[in-house]
Amino acid sequence: MPPRSAIALTAAGALPFAAAALMTAGFLPGDGRALALAYGIVIAAFMSGVLWGFAARGAALWPYALSVLPALHVFFTVPEHPWQIAGDPLAHLIANFAALLVLDLLFQTRGLAPRWWLALRLPVSAVVLTCLMVVRAG
Repeated sequence: MPPRSAIALTAAGALPFAAAALMTAGFLPGDGRALALAYGIVIAAFMSGVLWGFAARGAALWPYALSVLPALHVFFTVPEHPWQIAGDPLAHLIANFAALLVLDLLFQTRGLAPRWWLALRLPVSAVVLTCLMVVRAG
């Protein structure tokens, strides 16, 4: 079971995604797409940092290399800049958060993440992915 503080802070961290979905559905004022993209970039980079921290528990190169992929992917696919890769930024963000789950599983099965890690990450990822899909469909 994850620590209560981790559960509470993780739930709070999902609130901007929920707000973006509610904006898109017309229940809250604002630009849900802009909120989802901006906050999604922040959280994808944050999750890369979390994985980097897990990589520091071992000595192998592969966890460090994998930990930077979510941040690099979101950098090259979501914000508008000269090096942006073409495609729908929300679709890329959805793929990024789905791939993070795969990395979470890998890091946990290799003993780098805490045993409770997936119990924390699976529910919040389901919420985040659902909210992003609502925004994309809107």
